[in-house]
Amino acid sequence: MKTPTHSLLFCCLMALLMAIALPSTNSHAQSVDPIGQTIIFWHPHTGERERALNELVAQFNVENEWKITVEPRSWQTPGLLYDQIILQLTTPPENRSLPNIFVTAPYETATFALGGPILDLTPFIQDVEWGFEDEADFVPGISELGHDPFTNTQLGWPERLFAETLYVNMTALKEIGFDSVPTSLTELGEIACDYFAQTDAPAFQLETRAPVWAGLATTNGNLIFDGTAYTLNTEGMRKSLEMMNHLLAEGCVVRQTTPFAAQDEFTAGHSLFYFGTTSALPIIRDAIRQSENPFEWQVTPLSNKPYISGPTLSIFSHSPEADLAAWLFLRWWVSPGINAAWNRATGSLSIRLSAGELMAEDFYPQWRAVWGMVNQGGYFEPSVAAQDVVRLEIEFAIGRILDDPTTLEQELSALNDLANEILNEYAPIKQASP
Repeated sequence: MKTPTHSLLFCCLMALLMAIALPSTNSHAQSVDPIGQTIIFWHPHTGERERALNELVAQFNVENEWKITVEPRSWQTPGLLYDQIILQLTTPPENRSLPNIFVTAPYETATFALGGPILDLTPFIQDVEWGFEDEADFVPGISELGHDPFTNTQLGWPERLFAETLYVNMTALKEIGFDSVPTSLTELGEIACDYFAQTDAPAFQLETRAPVWAGLATTNGNLIFDGTAYTLNTEGMRKSLEMMNHLLAEGCVVRQTTPFAAQDEFTAGHSLFYFGTTSALPIIRDAIRQSENPFEWQVTPLSNKPYISGPTLSIFSHSPEADLAAWLFLRWWVSPGINAAWNRATGSLSIRLSAGELMAEDFYPQWRAVWGMVNQGGYFEPSVAAQDVVRLEIEFAIGRILDDPTTLEQELSALNDLANEILNEYAPIKQASP
């Protein structure tokens, strides 16, 4: 599995990929025959999700008019899937065993593209015959997930979405005299300290996880990446850190010291708030339902444009026929009805407006609230290879600032410089591609 190293991970990975770097494949939607192709699909799902995936794949295998057969394989976890692809990419091309289609984080796919033939999906998307039937049905701006801005290639297409949001224990909130959720960081800070004053318990546990801080920065109107460079030394990031440092100093919040403690404290009813991704939405719902003291809860944004991430489907190029077959499966997988079925199974947010509206008719209220946040788009996680390393550097820098608030200006400046240095390290490899 991937380890939380930063410079070592970066140096080792670059050394391996530079030795075998191949350009991304710019496939054209040619008039080829996909009939009878067998497609290998790698994914990380287990348990109920794997069963749901297998059922949908079986449906495709029976119903598709080209007699394409998709063979799914689970690698059990995202980390093991990532490691297996890196292992294959660092093997001589003649000995590789790469899937036709796979699902990973888009910044991971951008890393794979440095050393393997990732298909540019743009020609298929734009093709009159093979393209999407209704591009306007996708969540606005969704193509940013999977789009490499440096090569202007679409290396993947999202299959589901996650948003950084605030979980609120409404029962506890009402007990301290508030009827509505906070709508700004300032209001959140005031409520957190009221909760601490009345209960002598911290309002929440604060994580250093990079998406949490990307979401906090966007709450104050700043992105962490502007499409060409990292923008981490911003007023939005600075205000977020100053606010959280103040709450820590007053005792209104505490640092998370063990993995998942912030989430566990919230679902047990021991804290007022939880900053978390909606990828945990079904887990949190089930945990609250099964707890000894279930409580009323909501999810809410602190801005009108949430920070959005999500896995993407990508294709390793094998042959024109296999590539088209893989694309036809991808197109089917993200079609409205299938996307709604898959997102019901995973509890995730739909990439399709029509699928989301269909799910919102009878899905649980917290999901509907989150869907209302993302169906107009938002700020999307960077889909550049450097993000795999930069997100770790963000966590390390945030931790140091929370340990010593006097270092805020110095740390943010250094973090911004380092992030863009890492970003530039990938440029020579990209420029070497014809």
